[in-house]
Amino acid sequence: MELLRILGMAMIIMYHIGCHCIITQLTDRGSMDRMGNALFTSAGFSRKLMLLDGIYTFGIIGNVIFILISGYFMAEKGKNIDLVKIAKKLLTQQGFAAVTLVAGSTVVYLLANGRFIQMMNITVFNGMSWYVGYYFLVIVLAHCFINEFLGKLSQKQYVSFIVTMFAVTQFSWSFSLVNGLAGGLGILFVGVFLYSLGGYIKKYDPFKNIKSIVFILVILVVYFFVFLSNYNVTMTNIENYYRNNSTDIFIHSVLGYGNNSIVMILAGLSLFELFTRLQIPDSRVVNYIGASTLMTYLLHDNGFFYSIWNLRDWITLLYSNPLIFAVKLSKWTFVTFAVGVLIYTAYVITCTLCERYKKVFLKN
Repeated sequence: MELLRILGMAMIIMYHIGCHCIITQLTDRGSMDRMGNALFTSAGFSRKLMLLDGIYTFGIIGNVIFILISGYFMAEKGKNIDLVKIAKKLLTQQGFAAVTLVAGSTVVYLLANGRFIQMMNITVFNGMSWYVGYYFLVIVLAHCFINEFLGKLSQKQYVSFIVTMFAVTQFSWSFSLVNGLAGGLGILFVGVFLYSLGGYIKKYDPFKNIKSIVFILVILVVYFFVFLSNYNVTMTNIENYYRNNSTDIFIHSVLGYGNNSIVMILAGLSLFELFTRLQIPDSRVVNYIGASTLMTYLLHDNGFFYSIWNLRDWITLLYSNPLIFAVKLSKWTFVTFAVGVLIYTAYVITCTLCERYKKVFLKN
C-alpha cells in the first residue's frame, strides 16, 4: 500500500505540473506571447497533445487511490480512530510546510534575482491543498458514525449502501442537488463512497475471483475513451472554429474530470486492486517515502512551485520531441517528490529534537 501511495502522489504531482503549467502555456495567450511558444494554434488535431489528455487524468485517480487506502485500513476500526493524533499530524505538517514555503520562496527569489518566482506568505497555511481538509472531514465522519454504521450492516446491506452512495454521485441532478445544499458536499459524498468501498474490499474481498488481466483491460478501456473523448472535443471545436469563420488563433482545450467521474473511479479502483495483489517484501525505504506523501502534497501544490515549473518552455519541448518531453516531465516529478521527502526528513528531525528538548521550553 505504501508503494501505491507513492504512485498516487507521483501521479498527482505530474497532474499539477500539467494543469497549472503545461496546459496554461498551451491555452493562455499571455503565456504564449511571453514565451514565444504559440506552436499548437492551428485548427487541427495533434496526436502529441494526447500526452496531456492522459496527464490530466492522473490527479483525480490519485485522489481516488488515497481515499480507498484510508477506508481499507480504517473502516473496521469503529470509533478507535484517534482524531487528535490525525489532526496533530495534519496541522503540524501543514505548519512546517507553510514556514518552509515562506522562507524557501524568499531564498529562491533572491538567488534567482526575481526571475518569475512567486513568493509565498504565511497565509498559505490556511490556503493549502483542498484535499487535506476533504480527507480529514471524511475521517471525522468515519469516527463519528460511518465506521459504526458500516459495522452493523450485513454484506447485502453494505452493498446496497455503497451502490446508493455511488448512484447519488453519478446522476447529474442528485449530485447537483447535494452540491446545492452546501458547496463541496457532493465531493464529500464521493469521499464517503470511496472510503466505504475501501472498507468493503478489505472485509469481503469481492474481486478475489477476478483475474488481474481484467483490471488491466479496464484501465486500457478507460484510457481508450479518454483519448476518444478528447478527439471528439477537439474535432467539435475545430468544426465550430470554421463554422464561425474565425480568423483568430485556434486554442486547444483538454477535457477535465470531476472527482465523481466514473471512468476515473474505475481506473483508480483497478490500480488499487492490482497493487493489493502484489507480493513484495516489506521495505523500510518504501514505507518511509510513503509516509512522506502528505508533506509532499502540502509542499508542492502552490504558486511557488507553479512558478518554478513554469520556468521551462514545456510546449516547445512537446512540439519538438514528445519522448524527451515525457522524460523531462518525469524528471521534474521525481525532483519535486524528492524535495518533499527531504522536507519531510527535516520535519521528522525537528519533531524529534523538540520532543528530546521539550523541557527547555516547558516549566517544571
